[in-house]
Amino acid sequence: MMMNFQRDRRFSLIATHLSILIACCVSGCGESQQDLFMKHAQRDRGTSTKDEAKAPKATPDAKAKPPTHQVVSKQSPKVVDTSVSVSPAVPLDTPSTATDDPSDTQSLEEIVGITPISRRKPETELTVAQRRRRAFENLQKINDALLAYQDKNQRYPRTYHQNAGGVPTLSWRVELLPYLGYEELYKRFDFDRAWNMQPNKDLLQFIPDEYVSPERFDEKTNFVLPASPPFIFGENRSISQSMIDDGPENTIMLLEINDAHAVNWTEPKDFLPKSTMQMSPYVGKLRVDGTFALWANGFPVLLEKSLNDQQLFRAMSYEKSDGLRARDIHRAITVEEFEEDPDLDDSLSDQDLQPQVAEAERVPVGADLPTMIDDVTIAREPVPSAVQLGEAQEKLRRIYSDQLAKATKPDQKGKLAAELIDTAAGMDADPAGAFVLQRAALRLAIEAADGDTLIDAIDQRVARFEVDSFRENLKWIQAFGEETASRDASTVDGDGMLKRALPVIYAGIRENEYMFASSVARIANRFAGNNREDQISRLLTRLRTQLGSAKREYEQSVDDLHRFRINPDDVAAGAAFGSFLCFIKGDWKTGLPLVAEGKGGDLVEVARMDLRGASRTTDQIAIADAWWELSRRGSGAYRQGAEDRAVMWYSQALGRLPASLDRIHVENRLKEADETDGRSPIALCVQLADELGVDLSQSLTSIAVKGGRAARHNEDD
Repeated sequence: MMMNFQRDRRFSLIATHLSILIACCVSGCGESQQDLFMKHAQRDRGTSTKDEAKAPKATPDAKAKPPTHQVVSKQSPKVVDTSVSVSPAVPLDTPSTATDDPSDTQSLEEIVGITPISRRKPETELTVAQRRRRAFENLQKINDALLAYQDKNQRYPRTYHQNAGGVPTLSWRVELLPYLGYEELYKRFDFDRAWNMQPNKDLLQFIPDEYVSPERFDEKTNFVLPASPPFIFGENRSISQSMIDDGPENTIMLLEINDAHAVNWTEPKDFLPKSTMQMSPYVGKLRVDGTFALWANGFPVLLEKSLNDQQLFRAMSYEKSDGLRARDIHRAITVEEFEEDPDLDDSLSDQDLQPQVAEAERVPVGADLPTMIDDVTIAREPVPSAVQLGEAQEKLRRIYSDQLAKATKPDQKGKLAAELIDTAAGMDADPAGAFVLQRAALRLAIEAADGDTLIDAIDQRVARFEVDSFRENLKWIQAFGEETASRDASTVDGDGMLKRALPVIYAGIRENEYMFASSVARIANRFAGNNREDQISRLLTRLRTQLGSAKREYEQSVDDLHRFRINPDDVAAGAAFGSFLCFIKGDWKTGLPLVAEGKGGDLVEVARMDLRGASRTTDQIAIADAWWELSRRGSGAYRQGAEDRAVMWYSQALGRLPASLDRIHVENRLKEADETDGRSPIALCVQLADELGVDLSQSLTSIAVKGGRAARHNEDD
């Protein structure tokens, strides 16, 4: 029966945002996207954490090449022919036999695009906080790759590959390489030969960063699969989620074991304790509070040191129906307890409140991507001078000293904060007085854990004064997160904070501030509900992972742009930069022509087809189908970007299609895309906006101004 398919609100949002992104031309938008990127990359950002500031700077030749990708493979600059290749040389689930025999290590390094691990080790040991963060980030990336493998193959990978004689040769970690973005390295392995025989032996030194131990920086890894017979990967079985009796959400699929039991990363060896009832000696010594692990549904988990062997066994066994539920032992892995999020320099300091200085230094990256629109009628006042603010602060202390002293309980502080906001709203003739009242209200709201009042104060300041709306929101949301970190989330008024976090995250993506955006997502996740299976919480967790990936892609894109500007004939670098603009930033107008100039490959052909355009519905569907097929070969943000492009073309064709098989085909594709979680920061923001009822089309400044107008309207009524 013909479907009467209704477009979901989420697709309207995606189509709207894509159309806005595509409509912006480089010409007529001031400085070019490339100029803005280079300025943004070169300026002193001041965003390093304390621990990161102590870390040694990597030398250029020791810096590992970021992972490549199936849809857009960014290889070493010397290998330009495959820089935008989409089609791998062999199917991802069919091991290849290496045929090339490089004459030396250097040529092999160029081909695989990875620096040997001996040259990646930092000169000084990483701090505990840095090691913890790096291990967690690696765990998340391996998790994404495992889920992508499971999604494509409808099963988890086997623990090892066997040759024709049934002898184990290579680990699942090699099988996962294409899903981590290392296609060229994957193609160098001979799956019929043992891990410690040539040519495989020479490839040990090219261990991907995701498998590297931040404690040792050697060829061994601590990430292993539970492979004893009672566990899901035991006996090298091929298992799907439906075969896990206890449920994937209650069964451990990967863990980080102690250094003493680390294995060579290509070796077909995993977690095989001598006794499954004596597992505690193998785990718990790397991290101060327990063992990093993954549930089989993709949720990271900290296995606390207090867990006994019986609990560990029940968590890893899969067909016993032993009654253990994840909630019985689940504890989220936290990084903030051991390492702070990026700070804004003295953001809460009275004497350093000079936002206009920071604003003058900051380059407005993303200005040519107006995905969040400012109200053209917005006119704001300059921030008062430091002298004016100092005088106003003294007056505030004299006038409000008694009230501030009496406000000792959270409800009293919240009430006083609201009163100060109301008072500041009427002080049109005293901007300095209004500014210090707002500051006092902001701090009181934080101490009261009153998210709604805090947002009111932020909006009042942003609406009136020429402060950076993104930085102002970020500064106070981070302070709110730090103040409430140790409190029970149910005792904190965080509903408004959850909704405000999303446009702040979205603004951070536009400005390439991915780690700041991630810190806001972490804070918002605390108020997404206690149920870790909650849709909002799950999407926020996924968003944080994607923001980390986007940051790495951005850093690589700056290098690509630099190479392209030095040598405009380096079409590989231009195509790689264009791929970042398209798939990560959603700027297809600027990025697609660069991709289309690349050398060969399916992506280049589809990009050229897209640029030619189409007026007939059949041609529009053909372009959409081409993007859809490309999306099925990729993963992460690149799969999402190709799918979103397909959705745009499908949506364009749908309105003109009569009842037909073509219409059913288009509707089915749109429905399939709608039922899939986003795989890129932009897509996840759009999906979260749909879930939370948040409008991402308005800038933070416009939101603040309209909020103030609404408040005044309510007072007048």
